[in-house]
Formats: sequence, structure tokens, C-alpha cells
Amino acid sequence: MFSSVTIDTGGFALAFGCGDDVRCSDHGGTAAEVAARPRWEAERTLALPGRCRGTVLARWEDNCRRHFGATAVQRVRAGLPEWASDLPGDPPDDAWFPVGLQLRITELVVDECLGGDMLQLESLLHDDIRRSLPMATALFIKTLGPGPILARAKQIHPHLYDVGQAHAQTESKSAKIVCTDAELFGHPTFALLQMFAHRGFVELTGRRVQSLRAVHPSDDALTVELRWS
Repeated sequence: MFSSVTIDTGGFALAFGCGDDVRCSDHGGTAAEVAARPRWEAERTLALPGRCRGTVLARWEDNCRRHFGATAVQRVRAGLPEWASDLPGDPPDDAWFPVGLQLRITELVVDECLGGDMLQLESLLHDDIRRSLPMATALFIKTLGPGPILARAKQIHPHLYDVGQAHAQTESKSAKIVCTDAELFGHPTFALLQMFAHRGFVELTGRRVQSLRAVHPSDDALTVELRWS
């Protein structure tokens, strides 16, 4: 999807999306509150240091076309900088791209196709993932459960992003994912996608998220806390 966040289960690469409405601290917000934060200027987003793997942009063009039509794809591409005009519609998983592209494509789709409402991404992302998720993978993650997979954040992160670091603290029905040392982690769209990703993933395991919050302890850090039943 054009805004997927990927969790590698060790042999399976999965992208997840969903939403949340649980209150959190003054340094973060619910999904609705994070979505309402001021948008970074496009130039600032595209200038973010770091790269992301093609995995997090998987099938962005096909999914956009399926939901909104070919004209929507043209409008999104028209909003990208000239140096990104040759971005593949389904980038190779192991290729590297400027991390700002993931966020700008997401924002352009929201602006061009969803009337600027970031929260409407929830159902679209969820639909895309369920369509593309192999049956064996779905069974694997449901059997394993969210904790053991989320606990691998430290190993997974450098395969997807070449800036910052991440680690997770997990218990039987909760997890805290801590991302530090990258300007990327202070970006509102990135924070929202992380919230979408983690709730969507937990629910794909057959559990239900009871609480979810995102906190920015500093400008270059993000913590996502969630509990499930």
C-alpha cells in the first residue's frame, strides 16, 4: 500500500493498517489527535534524512488505482517532485528510497482521494492487507500471537529504515515500541502510520486492541504503547 508499515515475522513480510481512538499523554494523542496535528511542509518531509525499503511502498500504485481509479494515480504522481517521477508502482522489496517519499505518497493520496481525512485510510489499508496476506502467513501470525513478533522490533527496523533504532518491551497482552534517534520519528504522518500498523497487526492475530497511544518524548523519538485482549 502507499502508506504501509511492515513487520517482518521471520520469513514473512507483512504490511498492516488500522486506526484508534484511545486517549494518551500531552506529548502524543489518539489517532484522531495525531491526524489533526499540523502537516509538515512537503519540502521538509521530502528532505528528511534516511531511506526506506521498497517493501513499505509495496503495490502503492495498484492499490491506489483499485480504490480510486487511474486518474487518481496520475494526480498523486503529479504531486511528487520531479526527481521521483520514475518511482516504480511496485518498488522492489530490497531497493532503498528516500524515506520522505513514503510519507508524501500517503499524504497525496489522502489529499487527492480522501478529502484530506487521514483517518479514512484505516479501512483501505485493512482491505489491502487482507487481500495480499497469504493464508499460511495469516495462520502463522495468529498462532504465534502479537507479542513474539513485536518483540523483534530491534532486528526488523534496520531492514526497513536506515535511520534511527527501535526496540520493544512486551508482556503477555501489551507492548511498548520505542523508536529513537531519527527526525523521521517526530513526523506526524509517520506516527499515525505506526498507530495504524500496530493495531491492524494485533487484530490480524485474532486479538482486539483495548488501548493504544503514541507519545513523542522528544523531537526525534516516538513511543507506541498498546494493550490487547
